[in-house]
Amino acid sequence: MSSVFFLSIVVISIISVLFSVYIHRPDFPELEIELDNYWKLDDPVKDDDTIYSYSIDVDTNVIDDFKNRLKSEKVFGTSQFLQNLTKVLLDFDWKQHQNFLNTFKQYKTEIEGLNVHFLRISTPISGKKKTLVPILMLHGFPGSFWDFFKLIPILTNPTRYGFDFGVKESIQFEVIIPSLPGFLFSGKSEKNEFDIIASARILGKLMRRLDLQKYFVHGGEGIGSDLATLIASLYPARIQGLHLSNPFVRPTFSTFTLLKYAYNAYQRSENSNYTDIVEYFASDKFAWPSNPDSISTSLGNSAIGTVKYISNLWSLYSLTSSNDTLNLHFTLDEISTEIYLYWITQTLPSALQIHGNSYTSEAIWQSAQVRIPTAIVYSTNTPWRCEPEILSDKYLNLTRVNELPKGGLFHYLQDPNKVAEDIFSFVELQLL
Repeated sequence: MSSVFFLSIVVISIISVLFSVYIHRPDFPELEIELDNYWKLDDPVKDDDTIYSYSIDVDTNVIDDFKNRLKSEKVFGTSQFLQNLTKVLLDFDWKQHQNFLNTFKQYKTEIEGLNVHFLRISTPISGKKKTLVPILMLHGFPGSFWDFFKLIPILTNPTRYGFDFGVKESIQFEVIIPSLPGFLFSGKSEKNEFDIIASARILGKLMRRLDLQKYFVHGGEGIGSDLATLIASLYPARIQGLHLSNPFVRPTFSTFTLLKYAYNAYQRSENSNYTDIVEYFASDKFAWPSNPDSISTSLGNSAIGTVKYISNLWSLYSLTSSNDTLNLHFTLDEISTEIYLYWITQTLPSALQIHGNSYTSEAIWQSAQVRIPTAIVYSTNTPWRCEPEILSDKYLNLTRVNELPKGGLFHYLQDPNKVAEDIFSFVELQLL
């Protein structure tokens, strides 16, 4: 056998192995999780399954305390943006914003010992016959149910905004938006081990309590996307389709995924906007505090610390240039509302604890795969992005990946029409 022939066989064999690895999709067994738990320290009791109407009503002393802390705390090296933001926060009329938030129908119900806060919104169907489609929408961190306030009216009353999707009947959504357990006006666990799996189970129970047997799920802003993925993996018989904004499949998802990342890093151009394997392991965009208790205690006691932490994360997740500033993409009122929501509910401590419990190397939920139809959108300024062949390792029935023209993780506030359009078109195809 000539050396040239032997070398050709070796090269062909290596290429074949690499190709088989590249097209291979891992297939993990379905996750098995505990069916129940109780997140108070006292003895478990049966949940009160009543669904109560709820309105936000924050004591003025809480608002005054926040503003007094902002005035008194020393700030070093403050940017012009932070100075402007602080001024808006000090002049902020919380009551006015609270009244606006209360225009959305809100409820609470007890699940696993925690009061779960959620919005449930639909518009009466009139005129042309329409199909009312339930959709569970999940915010991320540091986000809230409020992030969807521009999107809600489009989804629930599409005709008013010029949307007409649906073949036999027009589609109109019934929107369910919870505050994630441990976030905002939902209850916070009294036990330290609460994590994303507990959140997924609780939200699955919420949808059953609302007697919604079939529904769609949308998630974004980091943990919201991961949580939506986990729910779709755990309850595939009840979910008709999964729609995600800016999800990320970690290189550590499987050996094959890691090899795909390595191969893509080797062959892609320098100006590629896909996340590089080196960037993943080096970037603070993927890092969470190793000591969430100490940092959350500090943030929970410092008004300016909370302001800087949230605004810095929004910058990290929305801007692509150090010369860019948040106020070019969001109003200072929008950013201030988010900061107030986190401060008055003391969400940062519990949110950081949940992230610390969930995003560990041994977390079993990270092997969850989705077998139901899945559509994904990426926005221009997203801090991470995956190729379709990597996404397909986790989303085994990936129907499409689309690009949106503007926005980062919080693109619901920047371009709600385009987000709504993509959700409508995906749901329309699933209902054919």
